Amino acid sequence: MPSKWTLKYGLAAVLVAIVIVAAVLLVNPLSSVTPNQTPAAASFMVMLTDPPTVPAGTTVLNLTYSDVSLHVVYPNEPADWLLVSASGTVNLFSLVNMSQTIASTTIPINSTVDKIRFTIADVKAEINGTVYPVTALSNTLVISVANSQVNETLSGVLVDFNPTLLRIQATDSDGAPVDYYVLVPSATAAFVTSLSREQVKVGTIVELRQNLREKIVRVVEDFSNNVTIVSASLSVNGNITSLNVTLTNEGNVAFKIFGLTLHGEFNATRTWETSKPGHMPGEVVERIHPDTIPFKANGSSLAPVFGVDHEGNGLSWLLLEPGQTATLSFSGVIALQPDMGNMKGPALVVTPIVGDNYTVRLMGEGFETCNVTAEP
Repeated sequence: MPSKWTLKYGLAAVLVAIVIVAAVLLVNPLSSVTPNQTPAAASFMVMLTDPPTVPAGTTVLNLTYSDVSLHVVYPNEPADWLLVSASGTVNLFSLVNMSQTIASTTIPINSTVDKIRFTIADVKAEINGTVYPVTALSNTLVISVANSQVNETLSGVLVDFNPTLLRIQATDSDGAPVDYYVLVPSATAAFVTSLSREQVKVGTIVELRQNLREKIVRVVEDFSNNVTIVSASLSVNGNITSLNVTLTNEGNVAFKIFGLTLHGEFNATRTWETSKPGHMPGEVVERIHPDTIPFKANGSSLAPVFGVDHEGNGLSWLLLEPGQTATLSFSGVIALQPDMGNMKGPALVVTPIVGDNYTVRLMGEGFETCNVTAEP
C-alpha cells in the first residue's frame, strides 16, 4: 500500500480514538479522575492484651467475645459504627505480655477510629481444677481511642483488657461454703502502627513490644491524672449500707466508669427460716467475712454484683464528660440470695463494719482509688 494511504488511515484512526475518549469523558467525567475516587483502604486490626489479677489457683480464664465494632469517622461521609462481625474465645492467661488479633478489617485511609465496642458473651475460670461460671461487671464495653487516624501503614487498636477476677465467698441453704466469681474489667485502648503483616490474621499471637507496653501505661496514667475522686462516704444503719463516691473529670476527653469495688472486711450473716441440724429456728449464723464487694455502674446508680444471681447484660457505665462532676450512689441491703440448681435458702446479708477502713477502686478506662471509713 502506498505510504500516503498508510498515513491517511493512521491519522483517521487517531481521530476516531480521540472522539471515543471525549465521548466517554462526557458521559462519565469522574471515571478517570483519580483524586475523586473513593480513598484506598488500609488494613486495620483489633488486638487484645491482658495482665489479669486473679485468685490463687487460677490456671485458665476464658473470655468469649462477640459483636466487635469500630466507630469510624470517615473523611467524606458521616461517622458510623462498623460491625466487624468477629467472635471467638480467648484464654486471657495466654496474653500476659502478648497480644492476640481478635478482629481484622479494612478502613478508608484518612479515617479515624475513635471508639471500639465489643460484647463479653461468656466467661469461665478454672480454679484449682474446677471450672466456674463468671459474671462480668459489664457485658458490653465501649472504649475510647485517641489520636487514631488511619494511614497507608498497617495499623490498629490495642485493647488493654486488665480485668480483676473476684472470688465472692458465700454459703448455701445448708450452710456449706459456695464460691461465686465476678470479672471486673478495667479497659484502655491505644492506637498502634507499624504492625507486622502476620497480625492481619485473626488469632495471631505475638510478643508485646516494649514501646506498646509503654503506650498502654501512658493511657492508664492519663485516666488517673484526669479522673479524680473528690470525696467518698460509707455508712451503715442496721442492714442498710449507703455508699457515695463523687468524681470529677479534669481532662479534655470523656471517660467511662464501669463500676467500682469496695475492699475491706465485712460482716456476713444469714437467718435460717427453719430449724437446721445444730441450729435453733431463726438463729443468726455468721459463716464468712468477704473482703471485696463489686458494684456495677448504671449511670449514677450503683448495684452490687453477686455471681450468677446478677443479670449484667447490656450497656452499663457512667460517662463522665470533660469538666463534669458526678456522684455514684448506692443505698440498700447488700444481700446474696443463693439460687444454683436446687440450692435455695435465706439471703446472706453483708454489711461494712462501723469504724473499719475500706478502699474504693474505680474501674473503667483506667482506675483510681481512695480510702473511706464506715460511719454509723
